[in-house]
Amino acid sequence: MTTATGKKQSLRLFLAGIDYSRFLVQAGTHHVTPTALGERLIRDGLTRLEHGDTTPLDASEPHEPASHGPGTV
Repeated sequence: MTTATGKKQSLRLFLAGIDYSRFLVQAGTHHVTPTALGERLIRDGLTRLEHGDTTPLDASEPHEPASHGPGTV
């Protein structure tokens, strides 16, 4: 995230171990650094909220990872 002066502000985020692993896998899969992935995900989420999509906020339980076919965990 960049401020009006062009400087980025730090953000501290704590994830459950399984979510952190998923995050790192996705960063590697898409050939971006974890920092770049986090910035893009946050920017996308903020844009969705600004356009009225509050679906993730309405969920009472965290989303489970999507299954990728037979035999996946």
